Amino acid sequence: MSWLHTWAGLVVGWLLFAIFLTGTACYFRPEISAWMHRLAPIALPDQPSQARLAAAWLQAEAPDAVSWLIDFSDGREPVLKVAAGRPHGYVAQRLDPMTGAPEAGPETVGGDFLFYVHFTLIMSDWGRILGRYLVGICAMIMGVAIVTGVIVHKRIFKDAFTFRPRAAAQRAWLDGHNLLGVMSLPFHLMITWSGLITLMLLYMPWAVDAGYPGGRAGYAADLDGIAAAGAPAGPAQPAALTDLGQVVAAASAAWSADGRDIRVGRVEVDRPGTTAARLTLTPQDADQLARLPEALVFDGTTGRLIADGRGQGGAAAAVHHTLYGLHLARFAGLPLRWLFFAAGLAGTAMIATGLVLWSVKRRPKTGAAGRGRGHRLVDALNIGCLVGLPAAIAGQFLANRLLPADIAGRAVLEPAAFYLVWLAFLLAGAWRSDGSGWMRALLAAALLWAAVPVADVLVTGRDPLGALAAGDRVFWGLQLACLVMALALGRLAMILRARSRRGGAA
Repeated sequence: MSWLHTWAGLVVGWLLFAIFLTGTACYFRPEISAWMHRLAPIALPDQPSQARLAAAWLQAEAPDAVSWLIDFSDGREPVLKVAAGRPHGYVAQRLDPMTGAPEAGPETVGGDFLFYVHFTLIMSDWGRILGRYLVGICAMIMGVAIVTGVIVHKRIFKDAFTFRPRAAAQRAWLDGHNLLGVMSLPFHLMITWSGLITLMLLYMPWAVDAGYPGGRAGYAADLDGIAAAGAPAGPAQPAALTDLGQVVAAASAAWSADGRDIRVGRVEVDRPGTTAARLTLTPQDADQLARLPEALVFDGTTGRLIADGRGQGGAAAAVHHTLYGLHLARFAGLPLRWLFFAAGLAGTAMIATGLVLWSVKRRPKTGAAGRGRGHRLVDALNIGCLVGLPAAIAGQFLANRLLPADIAGRAVLEPAAFYLVWLAFLLAGAWRSDGSGWMRALLAAALLWAAVPVADVLVTGRDPLGALAAGDRVFWGLQLACLVMALALGRLAMILRARSRRGGAA
């Protein structure tokens, strides 16, 4: 069992580290996007007003589209997102929720890049499906590693209170690995299992395909508790769209009838501008743990409610939506979100300590020079991934601030900066993977993180005290997070330097 735990963790450890690290960052995906888009905190207008602004923009810019999407902000990223569906795909736009005009900030990929890296590994159309399969395989192996880890480390309660940082290197890394694993074990189980559930149709579609021979639309309808509303008989004729503001207000009132405060999350408009128009409204994720769709469907020309999905989902759908909601944690308020973030960091560090422990445990007595090729490869990948990936995120943030605001392809250059920094650390690890290589990599990563808040203030001209007075939590949150990362990486480099001077192994 120990053998299975060790090698299951090593084979996919670097991918798991990337998945956990980017997934943990995504608990603050809206805040990261707001920071990269340089959005200032505002008091959002009411949703009916935003709906009318979105409809007006879509009517002017995409009257011939076959469908529209309108996504309302939950308050964390003050922006109104719209998209128009055409035969060649969706065209998306971010609107100012106060004016309905396109957002004025610089082009950027925002926090969405880390989100897609988390569950597709690479952000390109051709690689996303392959990336999802790889992520699923990693999650399954993670489940194996968790279960075998619990069996191997029988003294769970004792491990939760044992950490000897000044002990020999192998003992210290093992204590840290056990402590991080035990302290957030329920989170690791939940996040691994719920992650598999979110993409279960990709990994195991056969049961659903057998149960719904007519297509997965029937499965989706049962899952959401509402059947797709059929179009009226006869050919569609041009017709004005009903007042979206009134429909949004009616939906919110219907969901909040039992005392809850449920806002609209998304409006889908099928065949706008025709007599066949249908409006499907779903609630805001942030207002509910279970992420129950409870969709409401309205006639697009009269605003009449024609289908009600409230209370229609069964127990299986409730379990699915609860696990989905737990994985994304959009329901969590700020304190609980930080708790999720801390648990995610613990999981990331647990994977990292396990990878380092594998190397330290097998280090020859003759020192780093006596390592075999396989051992050197593991050490190089450890530096390139465990230090290189956090540094790559800092590189992306720096690119967001340092690239000219009007440069063409800016949203592509930011991910390019991420991959270039990561590649640089991989090459550095391949060049020097001993203690000196670790120290240099950690110092370089610390400098990158320290440079982010400096570049932020210099480029944007933000006054930190003014931001504090204005209650700009996004500005200060990113500033402090970057400084904490810089200090943590720098402190690790100092610890390695001290151990190296004492003649001990890192």
